[in-house]
Amino acid sequence: MPLVEKSRENYLRVTNVLYPFSGLQNIDADVLAHAAARGTKVHKICEGIVSGLGELGVDDETRGYVESFKKWWDQGIDIIEMERRFWDDELCITGQVDFIIRTTDGLAIVDIKTSSKPSKTWKAQGSAYAYLAKKSGFEIKKIYFLHLNKTGKEPKIYEYPVDDSFFFAVYVVYKHFFYKD
Repeated sequence: MPLVEKSRENYLRVTNVLYPFSGLQNIDADVLAHAAARGTKVHKICEGIVSGLGELGVDDETRGYVESFKKWWDQGIDIIEMERRFWDDELCITGQVDFIIRTTDGLAIVDIKTSSKPSKTWKAQGSAYAYLAKKSGFEIKKIYFLHLNKTGKEPKIYEYPVDDSFFFAVYVVYKHFFYKD
């Protein structure tokens, strides 16, 4: 078992596979680092809300995002998994899903976003997460991206189809052009 775990250190993260297609490399590194830190903080606060710990760590910068999240959460969301990492030993990829929820249509992946605008990579990211979750026995029917509003308004929900072939196409292109063995 330790050999398998050790080898997983070299697995590609889904977000790294999508990075060359994201346009993030065109954003100032300090701005990007600040946005990533804010996003991580908002995720942790949202985890605390879902876990019943409350709104620990909310500050002026995160308050609107948290209020936006609560508008979604207060609808009575049925969370099955939270912050679950999945692995694929054949493709050597890994991804961490924010939430798996139960809906009237079945299980759905939910990813929280605090970016200023939607990204074209979300469809591939969601498809990759659905693929990884399905490999672990979750029958994923939907993919949602919960785009939180920085001023606390209702979040926008982007729905994408479960489409393994789309993610595999991106993965093959990434491996061909960007992966160094």
